[in-house]
Amino acid sequence: MNLLRAIMLVSVSLLLTACVTTTQSPFSGKQDLEKAVETYIQIGYAHFENNNLFEAKRSLDQALDIDSRASGAHLGLARVYEVEREVDLADHHFRRAIRYDGGTEARFQYAVFLYNERRYENAREEFEEVTKDTFYQRRAQSFEYLALSARRVDRVDEAITAYERAIVLDRLLVNSYIGLADLQFQQERMQEALRAYRGYISLVRAERANQSPFSLWLGIQIAYAMNDEDLYSSLVLQLRNRFANSPEFAEYQRWKQAQDET
Repeated sequence: MNLLRAIMLVSVSLLLTACVTTTQSPFSGKQDLEKAVETYIQIGYAHFENNNLFEAKRSLDQALDIDSRASGAHLGLARVYEVEREVDLADHHFRRAIRYDGGTEARFQYAVFLYNERRYENAREEFEEVTKDTFYQRRAQSFEYLALSARRVDRVDEAITAYERAIVLDRLLVNSYIGLADLQFQQERMQEALRAYRGYISLVRAERANQSPFSLWLGIQIAYAMNDEDLYSSLVLQLRNRFANSPEFAEYQRWKQAQDET
């Protein structure tokens, strides 16, 4: 009897162990939990890319249920709430993503968010931090954004320097050339303005940029100031032929009339 009872106890023990094993979460170990978090984040991002915001939030929340410090999940939620115009929630999760070591990318995304919210001084500070990462793949673009932010808060010299840094890092940044030319023109640094504008023209000729009424009118003024008659005539012809109904062409006509009367 004692032997039979012992066998039965062992059998029950094995049965209970088997039950525990079969009902245990597949994500119980540390590595499995980390994998689960990563999987939920990837699923959430995929839903976000497909504009399925509800499912994106649910997957990202599941990641945070496992690891509340998952920076990728916080960054994903920040992007979702930004789209949903839940500004406070977006700001909250951007900050969490940065706090929990989201890296330069999280700070860059937050800075863009701040710029779009017209919080230009805050954006400028964040972009300044981003540009300190010399290995960040979007560092050139970050300098361009830094220039835009600095310009919004009347830090013109800082904006000029940022545009110049952006162009050094990426000579195909169209907006940096035209932004730099515009600021140099406003500062009456005509030689520098012409140099930047010619950089812009080189991209236009390479079919990497297109002239706009604004860029043509800016170039006309720079060329006139620098007595570059060939460039001046070419730009006037383009503005007249392509954008005759634009406000810039009307402004050019008023300006030309004033010049003729002096």
